[in-house]
Amino acid sequence: MIRFRRRRSSASPSQGPVGFADVDQALAAADELVAAARFEEALDLLKEQNRHQRDRRIDEHILMVRSQAFSHQQWPPNRPAWPDEVEDLFPGDLIPEVDRQDLSVDTLRSGILNHGSLLVRNLVPAEQVERLTADIDRALASYDAAADGDVGPELAGWYQRFERDDISSRERKRTRGAIMAVESPPTLFDLLETFDDVGVSDVVRGYFGEQPLLMARKATLRLASHTRNTGGWHQDGAFMGAGIRSLNIWLSLSHCGDVAPGLDVVGKRLDHIVQTGTKFSAWATNPKAAQEAAAGVLVRPIFGPGDALLFDHMNLHRTAIDPEMEHDRYAIETWLFGASTYESMTAQVDEGYDPRDQVPILF
Repeated sequence: MIRFRRRRSSASPSQGPVGFADVDQALAAADELVAAARFEEALDLLKEQNRHQRDRRIDEHILMVRSQAFSHQQWPPNRPAWPDEVEDLFPGDLIPEVDRQDLSVDTLRSGILNHGSLLVRNLVPAEQVERLTADIDRALASYDAAADGDVGPELAGWYQRFERDDISSRERKRTRGAIMAVESPPTLFDLLETFDDVGVSDVVRGYFGEQPLLMARKATLRLASHTRNTGGWHQDGAFMGAGIRSLNIWLSLSHCGDVAPGLDVVGKRLDHIVQTGTKFSAWATNPKAAQEAAAGVLVRPIFGPGDALLFDHMNLHRTAIDPEMEHDRYAIETWLFGASTYESMTAQVDEGYDPRDQVPILF
């Protein structure tokens, strides 16, 4: 079970109870830790400083440390042991549901490995939902202002190109109402702080049994239009590789699924990649094969603001949108994977695209 976590101060006695008095001092101290490859200590220092003295420079520095932590560390090739079989705690359910206080490693593992997903009600409280929604608005506005060459001080720092990713088409993402979470350092900070606050970060680490990594190219901030269908049926394992261990926290910030676009989900565990290949993409699921897989187990959940669907790369799903929907939908998806399975992202499955291009950073 999870509870709200009371944040502990990581400041040293010489720093005082609220970290450094000056942001420049905190940044310099963090750089010293990074130079010594003490990345997690640098992150702890910067996060604590940012909680007491919020500064866009710290938001950006935290992202830089997360990125360098992946690039400069050797990750273990041996996977932590996972149970061969997991008790089904939700017999008869297509998509099992729990409330936040009942989310645990056991309920998460049972939901995903027996049913393909787990719906967590009220994962994020209303105050954090409002903050993250406002963050997405600022991030999108900052992107648009940057494209126009006119970023005012109120939007400065809310969008910054993530230079480790030189492949993604930002313009195409933006036309679909999306930008990468790593390209809005303030939003990424608020999001990961929220995950810490509600306890989901600890559950995720327990689920993997190792340090999770965040996929920079797939962690996405979304404002999905009710007039535009942004995707067909797919399993993310079709292009990331079926041999990894992954988890997506698909967090809805809107009421959706009926009056706004939600998700259509196959309510069973799939242990294989369903037939792929469409005129649009080599890795998208063939519509006929998707319909056969979904027959009798297609679920369109109704999400409230703060509800989240947790699933992995084998889950078959698509955006759920109908002509009668009248509202847009805010959501954030955060794709994570176990560090020991990165080597499994090896097969190039589409011309010009390699699953290893996901550009991991430290979660």
